[in-house]
Amino acid sequence: MRLKTTFSLNLMSVTLLLGQADKMNADAPVLDEIGIQGSPLGELDLSRATILGGNAIESNKVSSVSDLSGLAPSLYINSNGIQSYGDVITLRGIGNTQLFGDPGVGLYIDGVAQGNTATYSSSLFDLESIDVLKGYQGHRFGKNTPGGLINIKSRKAGDSHRSKIRASYATFKTQNYRILADGPTGDNSSYYFGLNRAESDGFADNLNPLGNDATSESWNGRLGFDFTTEDGFEIGIGGSWEEFILGAQPLVPRVSSGNDKRVAFYDRNSGENEIAEINSNSQFLKLSVPTESGKITSVTSRINWCIDPSLVDLTFGDAQLANADVAAFDFISSTSKIIEDQERVAEELIFASDQDADWIWQLGVYFANDEIDGKAERTFPNPGGWQENQLTSYTNELDSFASFGSLNRSITDQTSIELGIRYDTVDRAFTRNKVVTSNVGHNWSNPSNGTYEEDFFSPSIGITHNVKHNASIFAKISQSFKPGGFSPYVDTNSTTLMGISNQQFKEEKNLAYEIGMNLTSEDKLWNFNFAVFWNEVKDYQFEKPTGTTDYFVDNAEEVEIFGFEVEITGKPTDHLLVNLGYGLTDGEIKKHSSSSIVQTNTAPFFSILNSDFAGADIPYSPEQTFSASLDYLWTDKLTINVGVRNIGKIHYLDQTATDTVNDSYTLLNASVSYLYNNWELNVFGTNLTDEEYYSSLVSSLTGSPGIVGSPRVIGLSISKEF
Repeated sequence: MRLKTTFSLNLMSVTLLLGQADKMNADAPVLDEIGIQGSPLGELDLSRATILGGNAIESNKVSSVSDLSGLAPSLYINSNGIQSYGDVITLRGIGNTQLFGDPGVGLYIDGVAQGNTATYSSSLFDLESIDVLKGYQGHRFGKNTPGGLINIKSRKAGDSHRSKIRASYATFKTQNYRILADGPTGDNSSYYFGLNRAESDGFADNLNPLGNDATSESWNGRLGFDFTTEDGFEIGIGGSWEEFILGAQPLVPRVSSGNDKRVAFYDRNSGENEIAEINSNSQFLKLSVPTESGKITSVTSRINWCIDPSLVDLTFGDAQLANADVAAFDFISSTSKIIEDQERVAEELIFASDQDADWIWQLGVYFANDEIDGKAERTFPNPGGWQENQLTSYTNELDSFASFGSLNRSITDQTSIELGIRYDTVDRAFTRNKVVTSNVGHNWSNPSNGTYEEDFFSPSIGITHNVKHNASIFAKISQSFKPGGFSPYVDTNSTTLMGISNQQFKEEKNLAYEIGMNLTSEDKLWNFNFAVFWNEVKDYQFEKPTGTTDYFVDNAEEVEIFGFEVEITGKPTDHLLVNLGYGLTDGEIKKHSSSSIVQTNTAPFFSILNSDFAGADIPYSPEQTFSASLDYLWTDKLTINVGVRNIGKIHYLDQTATDTVNDSYTLLNASVSYLYNNWELNVFGTNLTDEEYYSSLVSSLTGSPGIVGSPRVIGLSISKEF
């Protein structure tokens, strides 16, 4: 039924588009590339967006979504080390939970909305630009975006054929090979193609010959075709695929006390055959046609993503497991294995006016169906003295529908107003069963299921006033929502009866305020952006373990987030381009208290306590971010790129409301490029100061593990375009 609904929506959009195309005369102008909200990117209001062009992408060596962390003010990506699985992306303090919640920051790649954060495309190459739109954007886009949106555009075909080959070699035997091609296939059609192969020995070494290092190898590719009819009707069709085979996750215990697995910062000591295999593929169909009053755009997409398996040695996360008496507990290993498959089908249909009309408007509808099937298996010694195996199987199906629109009107010669509106309905069905077995006969199961239905109304209003022709001020207020759901990794028996946790969590509501200014120099060589934001969040979602094997999403009743952002872009000379960005985010839980279970190795093996989270800093959001990039054209053949970014202190919370802090760290990257007869030689380095840092922490386990970030990498690449 759901697939039929999606097909019907797309058929309706095709019928509408063809019907409009018949009304157009043959000399209608050919549209630019289909934009991500039904309009070319240049027509969007990007005055409050961070725009990363090709030079900034190159100088900061952006090859994955996680590499964007800190490059835009207040944007942070807490990387879990398994591509995008388990990552948390926050912008202005609004983000997702690691495993079970909806995204707070949306992602569009070449006009196609991506799924949830765990399935975000991990490999990025052949990029034209990356735009980070801050704050709520739900009145402009089909996908819900309560915190903001990342828009990524790849290079598309030009008027002539272009091909490029590239090969690189770097520290840790890191190799990358790439083939790119695009160009016209006729007077009204074109193609683009890309293939990428990468492999690395990894920087987290395993001292145990029986276990894996943190190796990686991957294949990535994309292929697409664009067609334009004589009536101005545009069709785009394409797809992409990714395949990753990863060794051990770069997870290490952060403290040596009580955990003999700790050797050195990057060293591991595991006899487990840890591995993660991820496969994904996506397809899309874009349709666009100009009309008498504007244009209509349709984007239909499908994404399939699978991780099978992700196997982790739990002894790095828990000192009690690491040092358990094997003879007494009679167990072989402590492991966690996750297998999960996700599929998403979506349709986005937008009607938009001409950009030069007195009233600029757009109306859209969006439908998506997400189906998630997974199972997680844990094997470990129970504190009671036996070996325990827990197998949790779950399904999560989500139907989401949204209608949205915006209206922009100049009310004076200097002042314009934008009104936005969005209506969402969410229908979620959840099933789950946990089966526990042991070597002493302690066997039981815990099946459960639930449904979740909710609708949301999200209004917004923004005003922009031009003080001068090169200076403007703005103010915006919006109300947005993030839907609730279910946590598969929490039991419905003892924990719920004691008031500890619940499988279902509530929707998150964010009332956001923003004021700021934009200033451009008279010679157009400098641009200055400044914004202050304030978020009042009700039922703030955050992931919290109980201290046992349960892991669930909880709601904090009240959270306040305050911050400001500054961005400066300048071209002091014809040869030098400078970009600076700073963001400060201060988020605090104002109201939340709950009971928690704390597990021990002594009878009665657990204790219950009340934890007051009021006054705690929100997790996964750095106190500040700073970035700076410098691009210098030494000669017409020699270019120098330098990029630096600082991620401020990041707070994490465990089940007892104890604050664990990931210290601030700074990364310095640089590259030197030389061009000769269409050949490019590039010498590059990342983390040149060789700073030791963690890209993520797990504060709730006794081993206090962390995901280590990459040390210094030096490499050389050579490419040729023809």
